[in-house]
Amino acid sequence: MKVKASIERGARYLCTKIGAVVVAIEQVAVVKGLAMWEVESEIGSGARRRFIVSQRALQPLAA
Repeated sequence: MKVKASIERGARYLCTKIGAVVVAIEQVAVVKGLAMWEVESEIGSGARRRFIVSQRALQPLAA
């Protein structure tokens, strides 16, 4: 089940949970009515790590 959210695939967001800029990959679940997103962050010199976070933890970057 998908939840309509303002999060877009491929867009960059500030993840308040880990304190880093991440790229939204896809919505993977709905927990208690809240969309959970798989996001990817770059660590160091190109290593990438994926996390699953709630849509509340993703803040749009200022333009």
